[in-house]
Amino acid sequence: MFADNFWNTQGIADDKKDRQREVLRAIEQARHQHHARRQAQPIRYCYVAWSLIKIDGAILFYQREDTQKRFDKSAGDYGLIGGRANQNDVHGITNKTELLKTLQSPNSPIIKKALPETLKRELREEAGLQFETHYTFKPWRTLKPFRQVQGAAPNHALTEYYLAIFYVELTLDGYLFLRRKVDSDARLVWFSIADIADGEAVDGKIPYIKALYADYAGDHAALSADLSELPDSFAPGYVLNKEKFGITLPIDPGKPVAAGLLGKEKPLALTLSARQLALFLGLAAHLRGFDFTKLAEDLVLHPHGWVEIAEASPMRAELIELTALSNGSDWLIEKHKEKLFRLSMTPLSVFFADELFSFVVAPGDLNGVSSKIPVTIRRQSFDTAFGHVGEKSESFKISLELAHRLKSLTENQFSVDNDLAIKTEDAYKKGLHKDPRFQALGLRNLVRRDAGIVKFAERYLG
Repeated sequence: MFADNFWNTQGIADDKKDRQREVLRAIEQARHQHHARRQAQPIRYCYVAWSLIKIDGAILFYQREDTQKRFDKSAGDYGLIGGRANQNDVHGITNKTELLKTLQSPNSPIIKKALPETLKRELREEAGLQFETHYTFKPWRTLKPFRQVQGAAPNHALTEYYLAIFYVELTLDGYLFLRRKVDSDARLVWFSIADIADGEAVDGKIPYIKALYADYAGDHAALSADLSELPDSFAPGYVLNKEKFGITLPIDPGKPVAAGLLGKEKPLALTLSARQLALFLGLAAHLRGFDFTKLAEDLVLHPHGWVEIAEASPMRAELIELTALSNGSDWLIEKHKEKLFRLSMTPLSVFFADELFSFVVAPGDLNGVSSKIPVTIRRQSFDTAFGHVGEKSESFKISLELAHRLKSLTENQFSVDNDLAIKTEDAYKKGLHKDPRFQALGLRNLVRRDAGIVKFAERYLG
């Protein structure tokens, strides 16, 4: 039936390996599908550790080595980072023959216990991540034994898999390392939870997680819900996270920094040099996600407000000094390994000086009859120690009545118990003030109470 030396495995070409596998696959598929009692016994046993790394709601996958050798499209291109247990993962068995036998035995507690070591090795090999330095992990789900015809020729056979999935928590070093690694390695790919639920990404990439789908009995919605509930593998962890608290930074070094409960902020007893304020503004602007049109060459901006300063840069010493100055205050600069710095506050609690902002209404719209009119809030550009922050404008639709009421606040003084002023403030806070685009500008408030007066806080151009 077969040519001489058909089953020889020494030094053969890939096409011959593929033919061997095709034959074995046909035999094993027939044995599995046509067994009299539908209980064909596995020939191979594999123990597998998978990882779940979730960032910004997406799960990290790794391109499979056999992606070009698929027998059907549904086999998938990408798997969760992880792989099979091998001899080096298992401790406690010194006899090699016994160890190999145990690795090929069903439902072995010894091999299952070794899967955390498998996970560490696979994360190191496929993503470059080092245990403890870059991450820790904990069990997430142990899957029911899963059977399919699989394996490299000439070991292609009905296989029973024992899979354990671990949730990975990244350290700051691990998070930053992994971002660089994903950017430089095309084999590492993010799948959205919707992609996983659909079984295919919009660009045609296919996740190879048949065992996980089977463990959920094909209920992709339940899998999606569980993955959605899973927290991201890295949390920003801002040190200062007070409710209804804010800090406002001046642009003029002659003016104070104000902080406190929103609406009750007070000037801080803090004297900053022009240079220190420029550093402070750079940290705050990056934390807020502002765009720098020009950026200093000796730094790198990372997510969640982190700024990496080059070793030779004098900014390192300046920021270390500013970090020490912030200790015990209502603002806190956090540093990591003397090279990473950030303003460690929730971004939406950081605001910028009123004089940066203007409120613009076209006179034609203000004098027109439309019930809704466009208005623009503009933040002018400004300089920081990290570089130049560009101008930013956002347009909104508000009622013509509210536009006139806001204008009246610039022309007249209204006490905090004035009915018109109260209604104007209430309408503003229920609408424009809650718009995420408004909040992203870094403006504390358009309408403010000060010394018993309700006033419009910015320049009104219209």
